[in-house]
Amino acid sequence: MKMTASVARTLGIVLVVLGCAACTASATDLTEPVTLVATPRLASPEFSETVLFAAPLPNGMHIGFIVNRPSEVPLAKAFPEHTPSRKVVDPVYFGGPMLPEMVFAVARTPPKDTAKLMQLMPGVVLVMDAEAIDRIIETTPNDARYFAGLIVWQPGELDEEIRAGAWEVNPADPSAVFSTHPEMLWKTLSHGGVRLEARSHADRPRA
Repeated sequence: MKMTASVARTLGIVLVVLGCAACTASATDLTEPVTLVATPRLASPEFSETVLFAAPLPNGMHIGFIVNRPSEVPLAKAFPEHTPSRKVVDPVYFGGPMLPEMVFAVARTPPKDTAKLMQLMPGVVLVMDAEAIDRIIETTPNDARYFAGLIVWQPGELDEEIRAGAWEVNPADPSAVFSTHPEMLWKTLSHGGVRLEARSHADRPRA
């Protein structure tokens, strides 16, 4: 999975953005990684019934990935010339609208000899270096999940969305990131979904 020069330059821009020290506000109530569950108040239909993992950055920004939107594209199809990609069982996931042409690896164990990674939470690291992602695919291909694109919130943006009721906030959990049944995540985690299930069960006619 070799990146072109233009994509590599784009990755460099992303790293600068993520490492930027300037900020105008701090997410004081979101200083730990969280799981975000979309509510009906979310304005954008693009994120309807999504579950996101979000982690804070030192500058007040947040970075995240949609964890319940697997595509129908296997990694081997995305990178047909990279033979080891055929060993990856799961398809590529749609991680978010920012840089959808790039693939990021979210892994359980950090690969050796790379500095371009971010500890998102215990047991979850984000790998952004193309060579390191190649090593993961070649050595432990199914101990990671591969995302096309990501989400970045500017300082204060995620706070505003939560105050507006767009997201339910749950503690971060690696099992949600690596769920074997991503299609069930929103229904399982959403309080609205749970209430709907309970109401439907109660409304069933008794025998």
